[in-house]
Order: sequence, then C-alpha cells, then structure tokens
Amino acid sequence: MPVKLVLVRQGGGGVTSVPTATTTPTSSPTSSSTTTTATTTSSSSSSSSSSSQTSTTSSVSSTFTTSTVSSTSSPTATATGGPLPYTDLTSKGFAFVGCSPEARRANDGLDRTLTGAKFADDGMTNEKCLDFCTTKGFKYAGTEYRRECYCGGSVAPTRQPKKTVASLADCGLTCMGNTAQYCGGLSWLSLYEKCAAGSPCVNAQFT
Repeated sequence: MPVKLVLVRQGGGGVTSVPTATTTPTSSPTSSSTTTTATTTSSSSSSSSSSSQTSTTSSVSSTFTTSTVSSTSSPTATATGGPLPYTDLTSKGFAFVGCSPEARRANDGLDRTLTGAKFADDGMTNEKCLDFCTTKGFKYAGTEYRRECYCGGSVAPTRQPKKTVASLADCGLTCMGNTAQYCGGLSWLSLYEKCAAGSPCVNAQFT
C-alpha cells in the first residue's frame, strides 16, 4: 500500500522541504527487494558541494632474477693419465711394480716390506721418495699412507704385489705433497723398482 509523507517547516527563511518517499515492495517466490526514491524540493537557493575522493592504488612491481652459477671442476687425473692409481715414473728410471702388503696385511711373520732407509714428510711425493732412496743406493722405493717413504734392496716373495687392477685399490691414498699422485694405503706400499741400466723401463701390467 503506497504511503505519502509531507513535512512543512515554518520559519523565517520560508523554506518548504517536501521529501516524498515511495516504498514499493516487490516480492517473488524466493526473494524480496525494496526500492526507495527520495525527492527534495527547496524554494530557496542552496549551495551544494561535492567532494570526490580518489583513491589511487600504486602497484609496485619487483622483479627477482635468479642467477645460476655454474661451477665446472675437472676431476684430478691419475698420474698415469688413465684409470690406474699409480704414478708413472719411468722417466726417472723407476718402474711401478704394484701395491705391496706390509706385515699386518701379509701375515707372514716378517717385518717391513722394505727394511732399508725411511723417512716421513707432510710434503711427500713419489718423486721425493725415489730421489731419497736413490741417494741411499737402494733398488726399491715405496710410499705408504700418504706421507711415508721406505727403501730396500729386495722384496720377499710373500710381499710381491698382485698384478690385478683390483689390487691397486689398496694403494688409493693420495700423496700429501701432490694429490694428483697416489702414495700407498694403510699398511700398503706403492712399490717402485729401479730399472736396469740400458734396459727398457716399463711399468708392470695389470689385468
């Protein structure tokens, strides 16, 4: 049912304000909505001000750059230039014999494999050991446990190295003075023999 409301204000300004409100209900089987219309009439001059507030949204864009650092390191090559862990020192007149066991590995009642001179050095290399044994006049030289050097004139039959590639793994410790070389193992000796003068100097073959 429509309802009309009229308001009259008496005053010195002679302003009549007549708001008219019309309420129309609209119904549907599932929902209802109400529409309201308001009209204001004024006989005097009026001033209106409108302020509009503009809200500005600043968008900050951040760009993340992922840098990938590629590190390329070449594996240290064995001194033979191949997969076998020993140093080729034929140019110094010594041939590599193999990986020889010490007492605790051979269990033959003997002491050291090389019973001559010896010394230890944190800067040990195979060349340093061979030079030392050469100056002492020994035929055999061997490095052990990264920093030890032993010299001798002979090698017992029970201490002769095997000639298999697998046996070389026991002498896989690198020298403290040059990690590109191998200096024996724990109670294993990288064994070298001085080549006879005038004869070919050839490293042992491993299968």
